[in-house]
Amino acid sequence: MSEEILDESLLLDHVKTEDYLTVALDIRPCSFLTIPAEFQNGDELGRQIDELCAEDLQAVLNAAADKKAVLIRSLKKKIRESFNNVVYASATYKAHINWARKLFLQTYDVEVRPSIHELYLFKGSKVKRDLRRLMKLRNVARDRLRLSVDISKSKTCLAFPEEFSSEYLVSVGKLLGYPSCCVESYIRDRLREGASVEMRASRQVEHLRKEGEEPDVYAYFARNFFPCSPTCQGASEIGRKTFDLLSGLNTKLGNLYLECMRNSIELVKEYPELTRQYREKLTKKAQKLART
Repeated sequence: MSEEILDESLLLDHVKTEDYLTVALDIRPCSFLTIPAEFQNGDELGRQIDELCAEDLQAVLNAAADKKAVLIRSLKKKIRESFNNVVYASATYKAHINWARKLFLQTYDVEVRPSIHELYLFKGSKVKRDLRRLMKLRNVARDRLRLSVDISKSKTCLAFPEEFSSEYLVSVGKLLGYPSCCVESYIRDRLREGASVEMRASRQVEHLRKEGEEPDVYAYFARNFFPCSPTCQGASEIGRKTFDLLSGLNTKLGNLYLECMRNSIELVKEYPELTRQYREKLTKKAQKLART
């Protein structure tokens, strides 16, 4: 089976190792991937959804202010239908579900936005109950923080208000098997005005390299995970354990995971710039739609 998953072209390398196998080997209680973004053909699936919803989006842009609310609800419904028809029917999605079954993993699909879902991987009914409680906590956090008078100050808060709930962040960190020191550092950065988790983590890597040292590769055991420091012992222990277990199954799996961790370091280093480029892309897309 290790050779089979290595040859699976429909799963990205970091998804194979960091999401599926860490849970299958009981290293982490739960993991998740964002769909379709973390599909190997995620961009193409996204384009298909956009094309199916283009007319509905244009109707919203052209509508008078008093007509927009109804049209926005219609657009969201169309996006959900398109997501179901495009993503769930794709060979890529089916491959992810089939691999969960092969590895005796359960899946839990959560809509973040009509065009973005999270696919959680786990074992056992207890984690499923914890996931359901977590999603309720997320909804409560969103409802509460959207009413905050300061919410207009932060685009992140508008898009992901649960990121500013310490209760939610502690719960999700525990569920995903993150070290408590890293979760606490993440929360401090998120709740401190003017602070940025991504900027802090990027600068830590940059500073260490300026000192002539390299981050501990094992501390970056999962994509989009931000260790409290580039040499965090707790995070490193998870990465080393995963590497050892995967290498014991198949040397090529261990080497693949090592490369994924190296890529995670570079992703953290470049995260602020990647975020800037992504926002610029969204702005240009919005401007193009407005001119159409």
